[in-house]
Amino acid sequence: MPDQEDDFEIEPEGISIFDALDRLESMVNQSRRLPLTSSIVVSEEEILEALDQIRVSLPDEIREARMVLESRESRLREGAEQAEQLLLAAQERADRLTDDHEVSRRATVEADQQLTDARDRSRKMRRDADDYVRDRMEELETQLGSALAQVRRGLETLDAGQEGEEKPKRRGRRR
Repeated sequence: MPDQEDDFEIEPEGISIFDALDRLESMVNQSRRLPLTSSIVVSEEEILEALDQIRVSLPDEIREARMVLESRESRLREGAEQAEQLLLAAQERADRLTDDHEVSRRATVEADQQLTDARDRSRKMRRDADDYVRDRMEELETQLGSALAQVRRGLETLDAGQEGEEKPKRRGRRR
């Protein structure tokens, strides 16, 4: 067994737990079998050395695994925080857009109402102006009718005063 011991020399501290387990498995596979049994003969010293290496390596492996897990958890937390921030930013943007849309909708409604009011006022002003002009024209018609009646009476008076005299020709006047 001296040559087996050379194969399984203890390596420096940097051995990984998997290397130590591989070494232990190799020792079992290379050990002598006892005839008619499933038992093997393994050097107690070699097995104890391999177990010591596993014990020494185990804390390093566990520490590295913990660091990997902590790093993973930290990255997951950072990712979740970033996702939350993105979600909040998206929600704020959606709220702003909704508010902008609501402001725009309200402005459109108000503009439509103002346009309707302006049209209504314009129609009323036009009606009022038409009524005013009609009233003035009717008054003017009445005044002109009255003036025309006075002119006719005046002409009739002149005509009546000139009956004994020769009547002058009228110049395109109508009665």
